[in-house]
Amino acid sequence: MIKRMTGLFLVCMILCSCGHTSAEEDPVAFTVNGEAIGLREWNFYVRMNQMQWEKDGLDLYGDDMWTSVEEDGSTMADQLKEDVLDTICRIHLVNQHSEEYGVALDEVKRQEIQKRAESFMEAYHEALLEYAGADTEFVCERLSERELSLLTAQACVEDFVPELPEEEVHREGICYVLISTTGLRDEEGNLTPFSEEERERRALVAESVCREAQESGDLKGAAEAEGLTPIESSMGRSNEGDGQEPRMLDAARLLDTGEVSEPIWTEEGWFLVQHTSDYDEEGTAYWREHLADLAKEDEYERIYEEWKASADITVNQEVLDQVDVKIVLKELL
Repeated sequence: MIKRMTGLFLVCMILCSCGHTSAEEDPVAFTVNGEAIGLREWNFYVRMNQMQWEKDGLDLYGDDMWTSVEEDGSTMADQLKEDVLDTICRIHLVNQHSEEYGVALDEVKRQEIQKRAESFMEAYHEALLEYAGADTEFVCERLSERELSLLTAQACVEDFVPELPEEEVHREGICYVLISTTGLRDEEGNLTPFSEEERERRALVAESVCREAQESGDLKGAAEAEGLTPIESSMGRSNEGDGQEPRMLDAARLLDTGEVSEPIWTEEGWFLVQHTSDYDEEGTAYWREHLADLAKEDEYERIYEEWKASADITVNQEVLDQVDVKIVLKELL
C-alpha cells in the first residue's frame, strides 16, 4: 500500500541540485518497508532520467514536453516521476529479499562497480553531475544497489523450470533475401533514396533471382550469384515475438519444404524466401532458451508483484515535489 504524507520534512530552499548533503541534511523522500530513501537519491534518479528523456524526445515534443497535459490530466513530468519512483522502489524492495536467496556482492564485483562509477563520473558533464548531486562514492552506492537487485532477481527464479509445449518451441528452417528498394545509408546512417530507375531495376533483380532459385531449388546460391546476402534462419508456427518480416514468414509457411516463394513486396523492398527444412535444430534450441527466459521474466514479475502488494511504501509528497522537472538540462549543458 502507498500512503501519502505531507508536511513532515521541510527544507529551507528548493533543491535544484542536492549537492553533497549529509544524512542530516537529506530529508526522507519515501520509505519502503521502513527503509528510508533520501531526497538526494530521488533527485539523482530524476535528473539522470530527465536527461535521457530529453535526449530522446526533446526534438519531437519541443520545449513544453514536460508541461503539456495528456488526456488523463497528467504531464510527461508526472510520468517521469512515476517511472522513477517505481524504479527506486523496485531496487530497494528486491534488495530487501537478497538474503533469502543468499545473494551478496563479493569483492571482485565491488571493485568492478567502483570502476564503473569512476567511468560514469568521467562520461557526464560536470554541470549535470553537480545538478544531479553525484560524486563517485554516491554513484558507486547506487550502482551497487542496482547490481544487487539484478542478482537477486536472477536468483529468485534460478530453479524455476517453465513448461514449454513442443509445438511452441519447434522451428522450421528458412532462407531469405531482401532486395532493398529504399536506398543506401552512409556511415552516419543518412539515407540516400534510390532513384525510380534503380527501384525498377531492383524489382527485375528480384524476379530474376526468384526464377533462378525456383529452377535450381537453391535460393542461397542464386542470391549469392547476384551479389546479394541471403540469411539462413528459422520460423515458428506464428509471428508472435519473432522479430522477422511477418509477410515473409507468412509466405514461408505456405511453402512445402524446398519451395521458393514469389517476390514478396514490403516497405523495405522485395523479399524472397525458401522453406529449407521441416525442423531446424539450432533454431529450436535457441527458441526454447528464448521462451524459457521470457517465462522466467514473467515468473520474476509475479514474485515481485507479491512483494510489492504486501510492502509498506510511504511517500512524503512535499519532499518529492522539491525536484521540479523543467526544460533546463540543455541550457545547463
